[in-house]
Amino acid sequence: MNVKTSHYKIVLFGVKSDTCDLYDKFKDHIDLVVTLDQTEADKYHISGKKSILDLVNKECYQSNSYTLSTKECKEFFTNNTFDIGIVYGWQRIIPQYVLNQFKFGVFGFHASPLGLPFGKGRSPINWSLILGFKQVYNHCFRYNSNVDDGDIYNTTKLDILPWDNITSMKQKSIIDAENVIFNLINDYTLNTIKLKKQNNSIPESFFPKRKPKDGIINLNKTTQEVFNLIRGVTYPFPGAHLFYQDKKITIWDAVPFSYTLFNNNNYRVGEILKIFNNNTFVIKTIDGSLLIKDFKCEYDLNDHFVGNRFK
Repeated sequence: MNVKTSHYKIVLFGVKSDTCDLYDKFKDHIDLVVTLDQTEADKYHISGKKSILDLVNKECYQSNSYTLSTKECKEFFTNNTFDIGIVYGWQRIIPQYVLNQFKFGVFGFHASPLGLPFGKGRSPINWSLILGFKQVYNHCFRYNSNVDDGDIYNTTKLDILPWDNITSMKQKSIIDAENVIFNLINDYTLNTIKLKKQNNSIPESFFPKRKPKDGIINLNKTTQEVFNLIRGVTYPFPGAHLFYQDKKITIWDAVPFSYTLFNNNNYRVGEILKIFNNNTFVIKTIDGSLLIKDFKCEYDLNDHFVGNRFK
């Protein structure tokens, strides 16, 4: 039996809200979107997950495997031909058999605070904020079968400003991605894509996967370190959290408040120092204090809580 074969020039892989943004920007160029079917997507805790199906006015392939490893996936990719793939919001390795089907390759993005091959792996922008870096280098590179290992098409330095959080850094990243993809599509059309090797003078390292429990705030850390954690895991990620009487309080937004006002032995680390009438409050840190601006908890905080401590 003859199997009908289709040829797709530009293919977008993704399952997140950022994927939808890129599709909307480049929908006139994209021939095919590869995303997850809802049953498969529900198995994963994908921060920022969003269905792209309502936006797509081109063909869409809903994979039943995030690893593209099922028989159905293999039949689809081996029975069709493709020119170039763009990955944004698909946080799994694209298997080699899929890469082999793309004439010009499959391209994706990875940020690193020092530049690849430093900081391969998971959640690099989150980690860059948490560790207090002041920049990330956003790489667009051609995939191979190894993690974040391919030759680089473009590198953009994105500054991390003192007031940035993961939301604003993702906004910077998507703006850069739009610019780079525009150039990549042009170079693909002209057959002028140029690549360079990763910098061998930088040591290779990998960031580990972050889990919701990694958002527990360690009050033995400095004010700046606690602030960096909060801004590194806020929306759309699970958030940082403390505990009060075994109840979790999730903190979405906070800023260092003062290094001098409460810096004496009268206050205990984790103590609620002040509750304001705009539903914000101040807690003691090991070297100062932190203003909690946005949070979620099971308590209606009022002056009664002043003097109590978070754990």
